[in-house]
Amino acid sequence: MQEKMTYEQAMQKLEEMASQMEQGTISIDEMSERLREAQKLMKYCHEKLYEAEKNCKSLLNIEENQ
Repeated sequence: MQEKMTYEQAMQKLEEMASQMEQGTISIDEMSERLREAQKLMKYCHEKLYEAEKNCKSLLNIEENQ
């Protein structure tokens, strides 16, 4: 996984992987590698969403206190 990947790029990659798995276009051997990669991408997306939520809450709190 790329270090500078955006949330949107990670989600696009996950969607592509899911589509390939659903269509059966990847082998069983490839499947386990794709699943490991998908797990890393999901963790990355979760962390990005958590970070964005935390930033939004912080900004809202600042605005409420002004």
